[in-house]
Amino acid sequence: MAGASVKVAVRVRPFNSREIGKESKCIIQMTGNTTTISHPKQAKDVKSFNFDYSYWSHTSVTWPQYPHVCLLRWNY
Repeated sequence: MAGASVKVAVRVRPFNSREIGKESKCIIQMTGNTTTISHPKQAKDVKSFNFDYSYWSHTSVTWPQYPHVCLLRWNY
């Protein structure tokens, strides 16, 4: 289809029980619509991606500390 476009949204989900039990560290960061992934053992190895929409629903962050993220429950 000519002129058609696709909007892409990403979401950082909360840790599941296995990840919590292993004391996993969140390696995802979001600033606006840019999502950054850091290698857990090589801090300088970072990849950034831009999306149309970025949603943060990880449990370790609260809204007042991170005003640049949008929680899913506030969108519905």
